[in-house]
Amino acid sequence: MKELKLPHQAPIRFAKYVISKEENTAVVKVKFDTIPSLPMIVEAAAQSSAALSDTENKMGFLVTLKNIKLLKKLSSLEYDVKVSLEHQFEDFCYFDFEVDDINTLVACGTFVIAVR
Repeated sequence: MKELKLPHQAPIRFAKYVISKEENTAVVKVKFDTIPSLPMIVEAAAQSSAALSDTENKMGFLVTLKNIKLLKKLSSLEYDVKVSLEHQFEDFCYFDFEVDDINTLVACGTFVIAVR
């Protein structure tokens, strides 16, 4: 497992390490100090997208959320986040995400990151 390099610091650094990575998909372990809210889960998913970055020198900014769904009450401090790069247009990357708690889908949606 590879530690994820992020500029974020506690208490808003949620993405910890990469569990697996393929060409356009990664699974990242995320951890929280308290039971997370849906916005914290979305931020964790956005941080997890850094696992698919080809460079460490660029910064990404979350700019759009779409179809964000909480499917189950959040009750754990650790989750696996699967992020998939669906499309890239110039500096905008479109990602789908799924948040899993022991093989149970708890949240999903789409977000856009602007890369600079």
